[in-house]
Amino acid sequence: MKKVINIDINEENDMIEKYDNSKISQELLEYIIEKAKFTKKDDHLKIVIKNNCQTKLNYQEMLYNSFKEEYKNNVQIHLRNNILQLVLFFLGIIFIFISFQIKDNEIWKEIFLIGGWVPIWEMVDLELFTDVRGKRRAKILLKLIDSEIVES
Repeated sequence: MKKVINIDINEENDMIEKYDNSKISQELLEYIIEKAKFTKKDDHLKIVIKNNCQTKLNYQEMLYNSFKEEYKNNVQIHLRNNILQLVLFFLGIIFIFISFQIKDNEIWKEIFLIGGWVPIWEMVDLELFTDVRGKRRAKILLKLIDSEIVES
């Protein structure tokens, strides 16, 4: 099935970034991603741009480049989160290991034990919430990169 996303451009500022004419606006990008969210795996996307203003820009290329750049940024954020998760995991393990090595001071033992579990739970939180949203966004962006963009 084909899902169509219609975009009406009434003036140039509707499409392009305020300070960078080579990029589409972040507001438009988020609008397209939001519209593409509820597509099925087999659905094909078609973006129809209705240009009501007098400017002649290459909208297809601008959209493709913006989708690719947003996907690249999303992958970098995912990589950064994975590195942070690894650091938090090892920090938690080190603190828990230190807590088991302390024999005579119960207060420090408990401080290190709790201090070890906090980064481990933070790592789990990153995996369950941040990574899931990022992966969903990456799938949508890949679908948008493969979409058909036409100007009417």
